[in-house]
Amino acid sequence: MHDFRSRRKASVHFLTGELAKRGPVRFFSVGLSRLSEHRGDTRADLKDRANRAEVVDGVQCYLYRTLWHPFTLRKPALLPLERLLFRAYRLTMPAVFRHGIRWAEVVFIESGMAAIFIPDIRRLNPKARIVYLASDDLSVIGAAETIKRDFATHFDEIDTVRLPSRFLLDSLPHGRSAIFAPHGIDRTLTERSYDSPYGARRGCVSVGSMLFDADFFNIAARLFPELDFHVIGAGKAASKLDARANIVIHEEMPFSDTLPYVRHAALGVAPYLDAGTPRYLIDTSLKLKQFGLFGIPAICPYFALGDAPGRFGYRPGDAATIESAIRAALAHDTPITIDAPGWSDILDRLLTPERFPEHRLHPAAG
Repeated sequence: MHDFRSRRKASVHFLTGELAKRGPVRFFSVGLSRLSEHRGDTRADLKDRANRAEVVDGVQCYLYRTLWHPFTLRKPALLPLERLLFRAYRLTMPAVFRHGIRWAEVVFIESGMAAIFIPDIRRLNPKARIVYLASDDLSVIGAAETIKRDFATHFDEIDTVRLPSRFLLDSLPHGRSAIFAPHGIDRTLTERSYDSPYGARRGCVSVGSMLFDADFFNIAARLFPELDFHVIGAGKAASKLDARANIVIHEEMPFSDTLPYVRHAALGVAPYLDAGTPRYLIDTSLKLKQFGLFGIPAICPYFALGDAPGRFGYRPGDAATIESAIRAALAHDTPITIDAPGWSDILDRLLTPERFPEHRLHPAAG
């Protein structure tokens, strides 16, 4: 779950930024609680700004923080209790939530806990268009059974489903309302000037904590002592990194502060764990797309390779393929470019899908 003010950026932040250029926007974030903070919620640093409205970059933000929030109870026998907890949480929504829904012409829902609010949104504002941002398969991210059931039950109340990868189509009850809208890019980022943070040594960079595999760096740093491996915002997973002079650990930083590291990197790394990782990661990895935008070679596991230019694959935990991938990336001298729409174009597809029939998705048998 995200807040617009979070340092870590996801596709919803870029879409919200584009929406703010076109009119008033409200961003309501749920699921923050003392319980989630204890479990490492990435919004914990915003807790002192919770439960009050704040305008940032033209977006009215509201982070709803409570003592508790519902979560999966896993055992089938406890499903009635789980459903009761989610129902109770829905009833706690503050007036600002209800006012925001009634005010909106379009309501965007992120995949995850927010899916439980589909019937509430439809009841509060029958005329609003509902756009579901299917960034993940609910089963893959371990969503509670209540969330998955509610999503399926109320799926037909959604007007448009945004799929950043065609591989996500099978996660839906059907594809009649789905439109393919991949992650966009902001080419203006490459037009800015950035000072190199690397000094005299060549640097490699990884940004984020998703499926973070510390073993990649422990192996790579040993094989390439002449390279510095900068790890940004890996969170608790960074504790598994070896204490080596050429592994440089950075705390999570604002998105804009990561850009100099990406712009001047010899190569970028997307060190994903091999943990039954879904195929849609090929299309939905923002870090891989960012590396391509800045024209730097990228290292990633074979399962995330896809057919994008400038990517070099390895087998997690395998020193030979890691070494081969890094050497190939360092030797790569062909310009890397990516053909991707801007975020404004992606937003157009979501707001007016009827204008883009070529991007509509349908069931395989349809």
